[in-house]
Amino acid sequence: MIDAFLSQVAFSEVLIAFVIVYIASSAQSLFGMGWGMIAAPFLALLDPSLIPATIVFLGFFAALFPGIRYFKDIHWETFRPSISGRIFGSILAGWIAAYVVASGKIEIIVGIVLLISILISALTVKRIAQNSYNHFFAGTASGILGTIVGVGGAPMGIIYQNENPSIVRANNNLFFTIGSLVSFIVLISAGVIEDYHIIYGFLMLPPLFFASYTSKFLLTYASKILKTYILSICSFSSLLLIARGLGLI
Repeated sequence: MIDAFLSQVAFSEVLIAFVIVYIASSAQSLFGMGWGMIAAPFLALLDPSLIPATIVFLGFFAALFPGIRYFKDIHWETFRPSISGRIFGSILAGWIAAYVVASGKIEIIVGIVLLISILISALTVKRIAQNSYNHFFAGTASGILGTIVGVGGAPMGIIYQNENPSIVRANNNLFFTIGSLVSFIVLISAGVIEDYHIIYGFLMLPPLFFASYTSKFLLTYASKILKTYILSICSFSSLLLIARGLGLI
């Protein structure tokens, strides 16, 4: 099994994937979101079959350690309805995920979903009421998108856009830890998880763990990382995905 896997993956691809995973995991630790938005398009450019299975598998670990680190800052009144919505949305997305993977159009679908997510994330909105209804709705949207294409951060980014960064980091990392686990179980039930996805995921754990550790030293500089730059890079990668899916490159 391992030999068959290694015969399919070039060493240069692994090194590039290491860098992508490190950057995406660092963003997740620092901002409480960013894993899927960064990792999904760039890893899909390397290997479209990694979406959504490997992204969801690694997303659990990317959020786990910062989730533990910032656990004391969790705001439970908003977390409970959010995670309830995430579970509900993930279950709804199960049969859709199987269809999307089988469609052979995963690059185009991921690219379009990402561009929509980026446009939404780029919007500056007034403070959204932090009530159970809004958090359940955002969690449901995140569960659907996170399970289908591995990118569920945009809805949570919108609802937390003007909230305390400490609460956002704590709530979102625990949210994505549990949410990724639920999505992964749903994907297994939908029959879209293969040995290749798991082996590739385990191979990517070292840079992910390293990023989770080093991110705490970057926390003081996090506010200096302009969201515009991150969104611009993700927009470019999304356009490349769509172009490749259409056979233009």
